[in-house]
Amino acid sequence: MNCFEIKGILPCFTTSGYIRIVAQADNLLDDVIPILALKYPPGNVEYFEELNELTLKIYNRLINFFPSGKITMTNTKDLDEARTVLEEMKNMINEAYNDFLKHGKPKSEELQAIKHLTWMNLYKYLPRTNCGLCGYQTCMAFTMNVLQGNAKLSQCTPLGDQKYSINVEEIKKILGPYLLQSLGWK
Repeated sequence: MNCFEIKGILPCFTTSGYIRIVAQADNLLDDVIPILALKYPPGNVEYFEELNELTLKIYNRLINFFPSGKITMTNTKDLDEARTVLEEMKNMINEAYNDFLKHGKPKSEELQAIKHLTWMNLYKYLPRTNCGLCGYQTCMAFTMNVLQGNAKLSQCTPLGDQKYSINVEEIKKILGPYLLQSLGWK
């Protein structure tokens, strides 16, 4: 991925005085979109598998990715900020492409896990000690924050204990390597 060309600047619907950007990547994004969908916690992702389109809620904005290489983003102050975010997107896309070359396309089950992963599904695999070592008072609060991207699964110190290794193996099997990494497991 070498560059993006900004194709359109429109008024933003969400924030008065801000703009929305329409950009075009110099390559197709069809192979990397599923990987990008799995690189962020499920609370920040809306992936439409049948269209292979993705909306991420990151950087205090919505960013949409289309297989054709089109990218749109909302809530942008000006062109300088747009270029900065697009540079981050370029790095993210390149990293996803490297993952694609290394691991191949994610399995459909991994992509479905995004839609079906709730705090309760993840919570059942935690030690549920409410020890607070993760920085949250309860395992429930911790789990909700993991799914929103505010905490990392690796912050759960007891989960690293050998006696919970079966829990970790179950999580790995259900979530797959991409989603597990997006939740912050080491």
